[in-house]
Amino acid sequence: MTKETIDYYKAGYADGYAAAQIEMLTLRTNRADDIRKQRLLEVPEISKSRYYSGFIDGQDKYQDDYSMDAAFGFDL
Repeated sequence: MTKETIDYYKAGYADGYAAAQIEMLTLRTNRADDIRKQRLLEVPEISKSRYYSGFIDGQDKYQDDYSMDAAFGFDL
């Protein structure tokens, strides 16, 4: 039996990116911070800092992507 490990930075990154999209699409009725807090309940205490770091980086990446799309006139 193999032990499966979870990369909480990558999980946080994906969740942060998705949370930023949800926040934008719902016109801020679903806040990314609320999603982060809910998801952090499922993360082990030792991995919370890596998850949080990934979450913030994922949000920043979405904001960068959105800004670039808007700047060049791509279909949002």
